[in-house]
Amino acid sequence: MLVSVLALCGCTHHILPPEPPIESVDYAGIKRIVYSQHVQPIFNQKCSSKACHNSNDRAAGLELTSWQALMRGSDYGAVLVSGIAQRSHLIEHLNEESKPRMPLGRDPLPPAVTAFLARWIDEGAKNDAGEKPYVHLQKKIYVANQGDDLISVISSEHHLVTRLLPVGDAPTLDVPHNIFVDKQKKFLYAALTSAGELWKFDLAADSFVSKGVAGNSPAHVVVTSDGGKAYVTNWEVLNLRGVVQVLETATMRKVGEIEVGIAPHGLNFSRDGKLLYVASYVSDTISILRVADDQEIERVPLAPDVVPIRSFKYQPVQVVVTPDDRFAYVTCSKTNEVRVLDTASKEVSAVVTVGKEPFQLQVTPSGEYVFVANRSSNNVSVIRVADNQVVKTIESAGFANPHGVAFSADGRYAYITNENVNGRYHAHHPGEQGGAPGNLQVIDTATYQVVKTIEVEASPTGVVCVER
Repeated sequence: MLVSVLALCGCTHHILPPEPPIESVDYAGIKRIVYSQHVQPIFNQKCSSKACHNSNDRAAGLELTSWQALMRGSDYGAVLVSGIAQRSHLIEHLNEESKPRMPLGRDPLPPAVTAFLARWIDEGAKNDAGEKPYVHLQKKIYVANQGDDLISVISSEHHLVTRLLPVGDAPTLDVPHNIFVDKQKKFLYAALTSAGELWKFDLAADSFVSKGVAGNSPAHVVVTSDGGKAYVTNWEVLNLRGVVQVLETATMRKVGEIEVGIAPHGLNFSRDGKLLYVASYVSDTISILRVADDQEIERVPLAPDVVPIRSFKYQPVQVVVTPDDRFAYVTCSKTNEVRVLDTASKEVSAVVTVGKEPFQLQVTPSGEYVFVANRSSNNVSVIRVADNQVVKTIESAGFANPHGVAFSADGRYAYITNENVNGRYHAHHPGEQGGAPGNLQVIDTATYQVVKTIEVEASPTGVVCVER
């Protein structure tokens, strides 16, 4: 049923003509899309009437009575991604790529109408003023989806995916594995494992800037505090040589390489920025590099039984350093441990048993705790730094191959990426060709409770939080 709209002008009521049936509109002939004139009438006639997505009913938490309401999304997150209709759940439901088909229990929209809505989204999903949604965000979370060559841009205030940044340009997957934001909060860097490249993005515009060659199988990247140099590990498991590539960020050109233990994976700076700790997966060592002259100054075995050159017993994945630079925490994925390296004595001072196959870990901003993502036991261990005790093991139905860890600047929230490679997490919106998308679990660090599950793309791994 069409609803007449009353407009009040002075003291006289004017009845506006009813909206024309959408089937009669020439959508192909519309040159400039005005939301209230061209998009909202579609929702008024087909979606927000008959006890569905109006202000009273909000089926699945979704209201389609205004641009602002649409951008708030549903109970399951954002329903569209500005600029990419193909990845927008609104279009997936209209095309019956996701169940149920919409409009529910009614005839499907004419193909021309669905194509028009897709065009509006591809052009930015703009409001009447020509503004795209969520363009002035000050708090964002970036997630690298290595199974889709996309970086999700999430509003940490609204817990919604707001953008998707394509990364990689090969016909096959380039695998953006890990990401890093410089201290100036100007650029984001993504290490592409299959492509052998490092990509650079402008954070203000969320746009690609440039790329550079980063060796074979780049896994992790970090950037110096002045933003001038990037260090990229080459995770070549079958090679007998371990290398960290050094790139000049202004030109994205290689300016050096540093030999370390075999198959370096994770790396992190000391908090003063003078040293770089590198975890080598196939030598069971931590290499300590001096940043001033890019030299390895020490290679520390993770245990007395580590054999020279090639060792598989512990398989370290990542290393993080406490704010006071006293300790480096290392995940040992093979032995289900976190080993604690005393940075002064260069000896392992504690061994903490955690869940199965610990991958990424991160120290809370306060320096009090270390959160560890346990990939195979599908949980998160919380280690108290003061005595190296596991004080909590966080469980959640949303944990499915936990991988990356990040924190909000105030430490209130922890963000855990979940690859979901085996489909343990049953997503509301299945991926393309029925695949299983991953998710980001948002944990309240005061209660250790998961307060939000944000569905992202396939196999999310690296994650960073940016507050400008």
